[in-house]
Amino acid sequence: MEMQPPIELEIQDLARGGAGVGRDASGRVIFVPFTAPGDRVRVQVVEQKKQHYAHGKLLEILRPSEIRQKPLCSVFGQCGGCQWQHIPYSLQWKTKSGGVLQALARVGIATDFGDRCNEFPAEEIWEYRNRIQLRGLGNRVGFFAAGSHEIVGADRCAIARPEINSIWEQIRKEGAALAKPFKVEVAVDPDGSVQRIWNSSHGAAGFRQIHDAQNGKLQKWILNALPSGRALLDLYGGGGNLSRAFADRVPVIHCVDFGAQPPVSAGLPQNLYLHRSRVLPWLKKAAADPQIRSGAPWVAISDPPRGGLGREFPEIADALNVIGVKELVAVGCDPDSWARDLAGFLKCGWVLEQVAVFDFFPQTPHVEAVALLKFD
Repeated sequence: MEMQPPIELEIQDLARGGAGVGRDASGRVIFVPFTAPGDRVRVQVVEQKKQHYAHGKLLEILRPSEIRQKPLCSVFGQCGGCQWQHIPYSLQWKTKSGGVLQALARVGIATDFGDRCNEFPAEEIWEYRNRIQLRGLGNRVGFFAAGSHEIVGADRCAIARPEINSIWEQIRKEGAALAKPFKVEVAVDPDGSVQRIWNSSHGAAGFRQIHDAQNGKLQKWILNALPSGRALLDLYGGGGNLSRAFADRVPVIHCVDFGAQPPVSAGLPQNLYLHRSRVLPWLKKAAADPQIRSGAPWVAISDPPRGGLGREFPEIADALNVIGVKELVAVGCDPDSWARDLAGFLKCGWVLEQVAVFDFFPQTPHVEAVALLKFD
């Protein structure tokens, strides 16, 4: 697009995608990252989207909002991590929970849930991440800048666990001895020990939700939502994070996922089976297996990637029906794809019983949404 002169805007709202929202003189909506409602800003429009809205780059804060707060990170706005350290947490949470309801309304799902909607804002909003990925070259250690491979040097991360920050300088010294650019995944294990994995594929330490306290709340919610005594499918389940707690309540658990995480047998409940497979092919085989079908009624947990069930939805829904799944907890990390999946289930005759919203990612716009569905 042809570069336009900078404009001044009054930021009026906060979008669930993370940017502040203002309108220019023509009424066009402008989304501006790193702004807060009440800011008066100078902005460069950098991308036109259709006719009625555009994206802008913040050039200058002419008058800061009364609600704007000082970020804890010295590199906030430079690294590709947090987008909301300048936003009070109360507004972060209001925007996230409201965004989930907005996503449901956009696909035609009524949102008058009353007490059937549970909200779980985070209590730990700083120093919560149990895993980060650092990049470095020489004695420069930090994170990639947003949308680039430029390393933004840092001395600590305000949302990383203290155990991670305590070994930052040790990582810097070890990295300085390497001749090439490096990547190191730093993770705090459940026992409090810290592991460092150098120059390996993403997720080499295995998948684990990054906010342990919120993960515990999600596990408890699901445990209370699904009945005991029924066989359980854990789809896109990783290593069984959401299903292991059911081991003494259900006859069998089949946890299905495909990824870099290798099969792990040590410490697994005897009735939990890990299947390293893509979900749809496994479900098709299961639907054709008389032993699986004879175990009905089943319950299931589905926690797909950000894109949701996508184009595979019709076949997955059909396989769940053939197997005899009668209750399903649908988990999603993207409200829009999650809401589309829920709308698809409702069209197939499922009933939406409960909804919950969890904040696993304070200081960012990301949110986790969960629903309990039943099929009569």
